[in-house]
Amino acid sequence: MVSRILVSFIAIQTWAIFAFSPSLAVAEDPESQRTALTRPYRSVRDAVYRRIDGEKVTADIFRPANDEVCPAVLMIHGGAWSSGDKWHLHDHARELAQQGYVAISINYRLAPLYKITEQVDDCRAALDWVGKSAEKYKIDSNRIAIWGYSAGAHLACMLATQPDSSSPPITAVVAGGAPCDFLNIPEDSSVLSPVMGGSRKELPQLYHDVSPLNFANAKCPPTMFFHGSTDLIVPPATSRRMYEALKSCGVETEYVTIEDKGHLTTFLDSNARRKAIEFLNKHLSSDH
Repeated sequence: MVSRILVSFIAIQTWAIFAFSPSLAVAEDPESQRTALTRPYRSVRDAVYRRIDGEKVTADIFRPANDEVCPAVLMIHGGAWSSGDKWHLHDHARELAQQGYVAISINYRLAPLYKITEQVDDCRAALDWVGKSAEKYKIDSNRIAIWGYSAGAHLACMLATQPDSSSPPITAVVAGGAPCDFLNIPEDSSVLSPVMGGSRKELPQLYHDVSPLNFANAKCPPTMFFHGSTDLIVPPATSRRMYEALKSCGVETEYVTIEDKGHLTTFLDSNARRKAIEFLNKHLSSDH
């Protein structure tokens, strides 16, 4: 069991480093990509949303090429909490901008130098910054969603299940390939030690506290999960349990299985992206 988990996390690291070439990201449906590129948008790169310990933590912003006030989507990349970059979500962000959203794709400090709680803090700081920057970037601060994939989906679910009263409210969440429960990690396994700071045996409370499944509640925002049916990196059962927990609390939630797709191919899947945008359109429309 431990070796399977270790192989999975090595695989996700490799995926994050090598898989995101621009040609690969747009190859699935080139005709729809050409159509989308006719819709104007503008971008701001490397906006600093947090300064901490002498480090600047940055975001890239994509929005429609007009001055209308728009809903926002905070986007959190994957990479096993220890690799990845905000540009991995640029294609998604551009499409969102062309659909009428302000898309903010963020970096966050990575393991092993920074642990998972510091990454949650970075994402929370990004959400706060989006609220404070609403006037500057013409964002409707009452309509802010979060979109994350893999580790980014975990971080999105952390913000949704454990909100800060001083942060802007989260209107909706899109969580793809989301790991939501770490209590099934073997107690003595060190596979997540670079991210957590120790094994589950050494840090049982931390593993509990960073498992969003344990904090599902009726006040959580509407959430859409999507997961590849053949994902060998993040088992679909972990997001399915989260979906069932939210559903039992009365939260409006959807679960979309991307048939015969693995972790990377689900990330790139045009149908998953379309379903996610439809979900956001439903919950972030001005008359919702």
